[in-house]
Amino acid sequence: MTNGQPAKPRVLFFARGYQAGFYPELLDERYEAIFVTLTREEADRVRAKGRTVAACFEEDFDALTPAEVPQHYLLTSFMSERFLGRYDQAERLLILGKEIAFWRKLLDEYEPRAVVNEVVAIEISEVLYIEARARDIRYLAPFFCPVEGLFYWLPDPITMSLGSTQLPEPSEAALKLADEYLAELRRPNYKPYYVRNLASRRALKPVAKGLAKLALWKWRDSRTRRLDARAPFRYESYSEEYSKRLEVFAASFRVQYDSLDEIPDSREIVLYPLHQEPETSLLYLSEFFSNQVATIENILRCLGPHQTLVVKEHPVDKGALLRSKFREIRGRYSNLVYLPAEIHAREILARCERVVTLTSSVGWEAACLGKSVCVMGEGFWYTVPGVTRVSSWKDLRTAMRTPLERMERTDPEDARRFVANLVDMSHPGRPLPNPQLYSPENIAQVADAVAIGAGIAPAKASA
Repeated sequence: MTNGQPAKPRVLFFARGYQAGFYPELLDERYEAIFVTLTREEADRVRAKGRTVAACFEEDFDALTPAEVPQHYLLTSFMSERFLGRYDQAERLLILGKEIAFWRKLLDEYEPRAVVNEVVAIEISEVLYIEARARDIRYLAPFFCPVEGLFYWLPDPITMSLGSTQLPEPSEAALKLADEYLAELRRPNYKPYYVRNLASRRALKPVAKGLAKLALWKWRDSRTRRLDARAPFRYESYSEEYSKRLEVFAASFRVQYDSLDEIPDSREIVLYPLHQEPETSLLYLSEFFSNQVATIENILRCLGPHQTLVVKEHPVDKGALLRSKFREIRGRYSNLVYLPAEIHAREILARCERVVTLTSSVGWEAACLGKSVCVMGEGFWYTVPGVTRVSSWKDLRTAMRTPLERMERTDPEDARRFVANLVDMSHPGRPLPNPQLYSPENIAQVADAVAIGAGIAPAKASA
């Protein structure tokens, strides 16, 4: 180590997006916090908090000597990365080599006890996970517990799997919290906290902001289409995201959705909850099903003549089904129905007994309500007994044509024990975006959880 033996164990925080404002708050006398960012803007936010930025990938990019990229280095697909597809393959390999060199230098120099980042959502985060794992450095990625106000560190930040279907006996306190949560979930108007109080689809302020952001990102992209461009390297690009927002805003005035009431009672409804695009749930947790147009078409091919596929928009992605790529297939399939984000999922679940999903939390809710659920992606709940794992379209066709009375269902006691196990492995605090993020109590709770997760402080009794 170049800096000699540190006075305190170190924790490296990779501060992306909102984390550039939040992670600098997580100072604790038990560890030394090292802050690293992806973008220049994030580095500026960390410095504005009075913290030192140990490294910024965009700032350091030109000076980095790329490492050799081993064969089959990535654990996922080279194409899972959402931002870098605008570069050709040779440039992509150069960027990947620099990512490897970037993290190797930092991890070898600072020798952190743990790194704190989100679930693996982009390539540079996956490289951090690979290099940390090679050095036996803990990778702490937070995920919300179903019981509000708690979270846990993911055992596997790529698949979000808990690692085993044989979970230990939960504590009585955890079982009580699980009972309270499941009673709330089974209420007809239940909504998870992260989809409450969302903006209207026709709110003008986001549209005006989107126009300005689109112009900015189009200009930035025009200057950084190749690595040899004069403009500084930029990892991210949000042109597609802001273009999508404007497209669906305009379409909302002229394109109509379908209605649940139009489906005859004689038809069996199968629900597919649409995922937000682009998102980790598609690109990493469901990488072979990430093209949702193709996924919808293939689900339709699995259905019988008396089944209707209902596709419902994600609550935070209003208007997604109004995009031309989805409208085109709507016109080609007679047993396909599109419903807007504003329709409560419970209205649909009240009329259907089958759900097909990649990783949607609606699938989890449906399983807890005793519905037949087929899951094709990875997620925290797919190992719950009674959930049907599907690995091929032929498997899904078999499942869709199996009489409902013969399909697996999740036993309420299995759901109860599963939630209680998550409670027992959780910590108090809310490290993901929420109204209490910057409260002193929340900051102290999350900092304490970092110390425990890093192995610096002893684990406490169950939450």
